[in-house]
Amino acid sequence: MKRLGLVVAASLLVCGISDRAWADQIALKNGDKVTGTINRVSRNELTVEAEIGRVVIKWNAVESVTSTAYVQATLRDGRIVVGVVVASEGRVAILQSNGVMAPVDLGSVSGFDLILADEAKWHGVLTAGVELNRGNAETFTVATNGVTTRVGPHDRLGLFGTYLFSSVGAGANEVTTAHASRGGGRYDHDLVGPLYGFGFAEAETDALQLLDSRVVGGGGLGVHVFNTWMSQFNVFAGVSYAADRYAPVTTTPPTTPTTPTTPEPTRGGTPPVVVRTTLSRDVAEVLAGQAFFHQVSNSVGLYESLTFFTATTSVFDYRITSDYRISFDLSLWAQLNGWLQWNLTVADRYLNIPPVGGAVQNDTYLTTGLGITFGGGANGAYRGADGRPARR
Repeated sequence: MKRLGLVVAASLLVCGISDRAWADQIALKNGDKVTGTINRVSRNELTVEAEIGRVVIKWNAVESVTSTAYVQATLRDGRIVVGVVVASEGRVAILQSNGVMAPVDLGSVSGFDLILADEAKWHGVLTAGVELNRGNAETFTVATNGVTTRVGPHDRLGLFGTYLFSSVGAGANEVTTAHASRGGGRYDHDLVGPLYGFGFAEAETDALQLLDSRVVGGGGLGVHVFNTWMSQFNVFAGVSYAADRYAPVTTTPPTTPTTPTTPEPTRGGTPPVVVRTTLSRDVAEVLAGQAFFHQVSNSVGLYESLTFFTATTSVFDYRITSDYRISFDLSLWAQLNGWLQWNLTVADRYLNIPPVGGAVQNDTYLTTGLGITFGGGANGAYRGADGRPARR
């Protein structure tokens, strides 16, 4: 019985190795079949490593394909489709990880990339907008936004950075109306089914909110509530640790007549009664939020994210307090061609207990501009791990 068990186990192992080594089958229109491993795909042909050697097959000669080859198809309109390449009755399609079959018109494909288990590719977009007025109007505004993502078989790493500066007037009369920057990264890894884990680190400044610096790090778990080719909705929760440093200044202008005064920026709100009297804050936080992505059309997409960060009494005692902050981001983009993108971004940062000195609770930013994409573009958003299986 032991020998029989060993024989069965060895047979299964050999079959498993054989299946991994020769997992792709291509049936030709003339009735022939080629079995091997697809190692190259293009819009005109595919290359197979078979027992008889390397075989190059034109797509117009293919009747059907049964494969484990993971490919990334970049379409001429800028859209990217990732999944297993299949063909039936001479028609090519890509089976995505969410089970959706996306038909592919080879004439609309600008390129194919074969994705192996140990391969990942960076792709992203850099957007910038500048406004300058001189004469009767003295204004200057610059806004930049960058997103880049590296996709792996079961994980995703995203990096981002934003900068916004705006002023009115010139010389001694110049007033800064916006001065904020933010950057960071996030790593997601699929665990079981729709469950994924994540970790992140962020840093930001906001001069008009009197925030010299905020450094945050944390992590948690999330769930893909639904995940299709057109839409994705995630919910997540976790913990974080935030270190805030505020500027030791006020926004109250000098009142001494003999002292030269600089005009103060006009604020769109009234400072709350409860303020933070210390110049620093180091707190543990409980976070919860959601993220939504929707592909409106082949070249237009929408991304939205809302996260609540509630401070706790201590690092080891996660009792909720009234000290919280909210981050909201909304991005709408349109891929104009294979490398140019238009982007509209809305960001809102709410601080329930702001620092003393006149800073209000809520800051809202709206920027727009043109961006240059690379690696197929980042679709304006970071959506978390997509859970596609590794290439055998």
